[in-house]
Amino acid sequence: MWTKPWTFKEGFLIGGGLIFAGLALELSVGPVVWDAFAWPVNGIVLAVFLTLIALIFLLGNYKSSNCKFNYAFRFITTYQAAIPAMMYAVVLTIIMGLTRQQVGGTWLNNMLTFWPFVLIYVYIAVILGVTTLKRLRKLRQSHSIRDIAFLLNHLGLFLALTTATLGSADMQRVKMICCVGQPEWRAMTQEGGIKEMPITIELKRFIMESYEERLRVGEQSSGIGKPKRFASEIQILTKTGKNIETTIDVNKPYEVDGWKIYQYGYDTQMGPQSQISILELVRDPWLPWVYAGFYMMLAGAVVMTLMVLWRRLRTATRKALWGYLALAVFASLFAYFFFDSYNTKTLVPALQSPWFAPHVFVYIFAYTLLGVAVVIAWWKLADDLVYVSLAFLTIGMLFGALWAKEAWGHYWSWDPKETWAAITWLAYLVYVHYRQLPHSHNRLALWMLIASFVLLQMCWWGINYLPSAQGSSVHTYSTS
Repeated sequence: MWTKPWTFKEGFLIGGGLIFAGLALELSVGPVVWDAFAWPVNGIVLAVFLTLIALIFLLGNYKSSNCKFNYAFRFITTYQAAIPAMMYAVVLTIIMGLTRQQVGGTWLNNMLTFWPFVLIYVYIAVILGVTTLKRLRKLRQSHSIRDIAFLLNHLGLFLALTTATLGSADMQRVKMICCVGQPEWRAMTQEGGIKEMPITIELKRFIMESYEERLRVGEQSSGIGKPKRFASEIQILTKTGKNIETTIDVNKPYEVDGWKIYQYGYDTQMGPQSQISILELVRDPWLPWVYAGFYMMLAGAVVMTLMVLWRRLRTATRKALWGYLALAVFASLFAYFFFDSYNTKTLVPALQSPWFAPHVFVYIFAYTLLGVAVVIAWWKLADDLVYVSLAFLTIGMLFGALWAKEAWGHYWSWDPKETWAAITWLAYLVYVHYRQLPHSHNRLALWMLIASFVLLQMCWWGINYLPSAQGSSVHTYSTS
């Protein structure tokens, strides 16, 4: 133990040490208080964190007679360190996905403030940062497409993860209840307090359109069908002198003076005759940095897909080419018919978004390919198929995040569905990183692939049966 070269044992011990350190912090100082990281504290923490990553990188490459000291820092950039860290993250996130999360909950019921959970993800961010610096130095020498795809994925994830986490303390989300003909400038915070806003909103008219309901013989219509669309015609007055009249729809927020205004709800008992409208106002100053990370990951996923396809198709036989074409057609048709089964039904307003089609289609396409990968892995491991599928999973997840921002005001809220999507994504990342080892074992890789596919099933449909998702997930829709 602790003799070079370090192996997975040392990697798991480091992660386990962070778990125990987190438990000690949880018992001594209590849960993480994210509100304490509001600006300028989060800016200082980010600067210190980036400096720490740079120091680890420099010390790991500094030539010294103290080999063990340097080796400890170099180990951070190895698969033997990254894989155990991600496996710990998978386990902790599974616990999060199985337990009902609530603000103010203790330990496992509020994992976002649970020190072991936070420390493991901080450790992953450190690994990402140091590994990215290492690959940046290599890129200056090689300029290969593989290195570019690597950097886009890793740097994008690092940027999104760090800025979204630290920026959460500066995000403001409030709800404003507006009545027809009454200007309102007060809003309710998530903690239940009242906040005076720099803008005043007056509801001019609430709009609701309903689907026509098919009634059985003998039933009478209540006059209120299933909502097809609901929106608010409002007038906005700002302290800067702006006077704006606009309509806020679900999936179509309006931005003014750094605030995005979303259609959140209405008086459901009154239906189309509702005289109130519930609006959500969101201010997120760190959003451009998070989006920069998202777009880098999207670009990295596309480059990785093209790189794998080019490498495989360039050397494939004609018979193999026909097989790849048949697989692509099968996956596309399956995704299309699955999507069409949703698209022909009466969709709730939240699903009536331009993001709906690409998000669902890309995800189901990836699910299909991963299902095929598990089947053919019994005869031979299908690494390239998993790499392409992981790229599509990444694209689908990011499409969903961009859609969520337009629909609900937040790109990632650790909704149960989002939590299991993260679990599935991390599980396949573990597999992909394991297969990069020069002496990975095929039998273990196969079991990892099967386990990842089981987690995917939980993300796809199993989530509907978990108590942790009942009544708390925005992804539980009625589409019939």
